[in-house]
Amino acid sequence: VQSLPIMLLLLCNRSVVPRGIRRILRTAATVTPLRWNHTGPGASETLMEKNIRNIGILAHIDGGKTTTTERMLFYAGKTNVLGEVHHGNTVTDFLVQERERGITICSAAVSFDWRDHRVNLLDTPGHIDFTMEVEQSLAAVDGTVVILDGSAGVEAQTVTVWSQADRHRLPRLVFVNKMDKESADFDGCLEELEKKLGVVPVPLQMPVIKEGKLAGVVDVLSGAQVVWDKQNHGRTYRAVPLVDQQLMEAQDKLYQIIDVLSGMDDGLAQAIIESDSMDN
Repeated sequence: VQSLPIMLLLLCNRSVVPRGIRRILRTAATVTPLRWNHTGPGASETLMEKNIRNIGILAHIDGGKTTTTERMLFYAGKTNVLGEVHHGNTVTDFLVQERERGITICSAAVSFDWRDHRVNLLDTPGHIDFTMEVEQSLAAVDGTVVILDGSAGVEAQTVTVWSQADRHRLPRLVFVNKMDKESADFDGCLEELEKKLGVVPVPLQMPVIKEGKLAGVVDVLSGAQVVWDKQNHGRTYRAVPLVDQQLMEAQDKLYQIIDVLSGMDDGLAQAIIESDSMDN
C-alpha cells in the first residue's frame, strides 16, 4: 500500500477520509501529478487516467444510494460482509448521527477496482437539507448514477439532483432500484423520467417478473437473461438465452438504443445505412 498515491489512500481508507468535499479537493490539489499512477502490490500495470471513473451517486432520500454503494463494494471484493443501513454497519455512513438516523448526512468517498478500472465513488445525501453537500460533490465527479425507487419513480429530490447535474453538464445513468417490491413499476419509472425530467430513457436492462417477484434481469446488449444465486447474495450468476416474447422485446429495446445513438453519431448512422440493417 505504500506506493499508492495519497489521493487513492484517502478514497480507500475510511478512517482517514475527510468528510467535507472541499477538504477532499484541497487535499487532491496537492497530489494531482500522482493521482493517476497505481504501482502498488497486485497492480499488473500502471493505472492510466483513461481507466479511472469518478462517479457520484444521487437520489431522493431512501432511494437506496448507500445500499447500492455497499453492494458495489461487496461485489468488487472490497468488503466481505454486506452492510445494511438499518443495521448501522455500512462503510459510507460511519458518523454516529448517520447510523442512528439511517440517513446520509455528509458525502463520503470510497474506491474499488473493477475490470481493470479504478472506480472512485461519492455517496451523497438525499435529504433536501443537505442539497449543498451534493452541489459540492458534483465538482469532483465526471458522471453520475441517479437511483430511483422502483415503487416511487421520480420524486422531488430526484428533480433537484437532476437539475444540479444539468448545471454541471454531467452524463447520467439511471438505476431503477427496489424492483423486488410488489408495487415496483419499471415502465412507470420510464414514463416519469420522460414526463418529469424531459429526457428519453433508453433501457439497457429490463426486469424479469415471475409470479409477482423479481426473478432476474434481461441484458439488452448481450441478449441474455441474467439469473443470480441468492445463496451467496448474487456474487455468482448465469446467463440464460432469451426465447420467444422476451427475445422480441430485447431486440426492440436494442433497436431503440441504436436509433438513439445513431441520432447523435453520424458515423454510426452512416454505418447502419451502408449495412442496410441494424442487425449487422
